[in-house]
Amino acid sequence: MRTPELEAAYRATAYCVDLPGGGVSLRLGEASPALVATLATRGIGRWAILCAANPDTQRLSDADNARRFSELYDCLAAAGYEGWLGVNLADAGDWPPEASVFVPGLARDEALRLAARFGQNAIVAGDAAGVPELVWVG
Repeated sequence: MRTPELEAAYRATAYCVDLPGGGVSLRLGEASPALVATLATRGIGRWAILCAANPDTQRLSDADNARRFSELYDCLAAAGYEGWLGVNLADAGDWPPEASVFVPGLARDEALRLAARFGQNAIVAGDAAGVPELVWVG
């Protein structure tokens, strides 16, 4: 469900990723030199950050969110994708941290399909320019 409040919440979030060369904190609309360098070094032209926690913006227990994340990660691995672990952190600290996975090479339509399967409202995606973009599901 896309609302101005929900969009503001996504924009007020740091998307932290454990890149192979070290951690990085990504912001929507802002290129990260570390991400751009990693993408270039590895020849990555597209990517997405996926999460399975708190579907439809309804808070679940830590155990339920961990189970859902494992299921998402297993789906990606079964499809042959490498995943770099991450966490989404709300700037205001008013929403619990959410485990995420940065998936190099994942096509946007496939990322959106997986996000819908896990009840997510949106994904963060980008290309070789390394600028994270908010993409709504549906």
